Amino acid sequence: MQEFFSVSLILTQHINRQLGKQPGVTLSKVSRYKRGLSFEENNHILLCDLGGTLGIDMEYIAPRNPSITSMNYMGYDFGVFNHQDMSNISHLRRTMSFSNFPWMNCNITHPMTKEPFFGEPYEIYIINGMKLAILGGYAGSFRPEAEKKRPTLHVSSLSGSIKRWLRYIYDTEDPDYVIVCISDADDEISTIIKDMEGVGLLITGSCDDEPVDEDTHETFTAADDHNIPRYHHHHTGKIMHVELNFKTRTTTYEYLSHSVSRIDHSVSQLTEDHRMLDLVHYHL
Repeated sequence: MQEFFSVSLILTQHINRQLGKQPGVTLSKVSRYKRGLSFEENNHILLCDLGGTLGIDMEYIAPRNPSITSMNYMGYDFGVFNHQDMSNISHLRRTMSFSNFPWMNCNITHPMTKEPFFGEPYEIYIINGMKLAILGGYAGSFRPEAEKKRPTLHVSSLSGSIKRWLRYIYDTEDPDYVIVCISDADDEISTIIKDMEGVGLLITGSCDDEPVDEDTHETFTAADDHNIPRYHHHHTGKIMHVELNFKTRTTTYEYLSHSVSRIDHSVSQLTEDHRMLDLVHYHL
């Protein structure tokens, strides 16, 4: 067991049809970036998506979504749907059947039971003995199938869903550290912070076209003596790297610090992962 260790959370967003062999950030270059991090000692990598990478609102000729093929190869750990992913539910459900990793949205539910439509909206990762819990949610204004008399899914209150699932996670899993990832965040997100006592980090995605400020982050006060750092993944940013540092104590784990890097420019300069390109070469 390592005394000092770090968790690298690599987050992608809005990489629709950007598989490789083109300028900018692509899944192929993200794969190369992750491979470089894997050589660092005491660094544990979690690769996730904040939505808009499946591109299921577009038509694909092949039966399998090439983005899912790439993401499976890259070893994604989890994803969170956004408004674009949910624009075609039938395509989304077919795509999920090929996914080797979970997609977590606590407030996308069955209309009648209000239970999560896509299964449990959280995952527990055991890293160096530490129990890390990650919960996903959807904060967008788009409501899929809202015009239907009998919709197959329902978007419940994000605040109520997060509060209920955090209580469930604390009671049943007893995690050492908790991260909440929310897609399509807007101004309403500030009203949810008060329900996140005990959460270590909040990461939100965006559905709006925003300028990227490399040095700006927001911190919201959740309760007395409880601060939750929130990092907002801008729509115009494709990849962000959050590194969390911990120390192993006798019976617990101490959070030391974290850093956030928006790395679109550096990743866009990397060479392609040609093995991944071979898997999806018909779609390039």
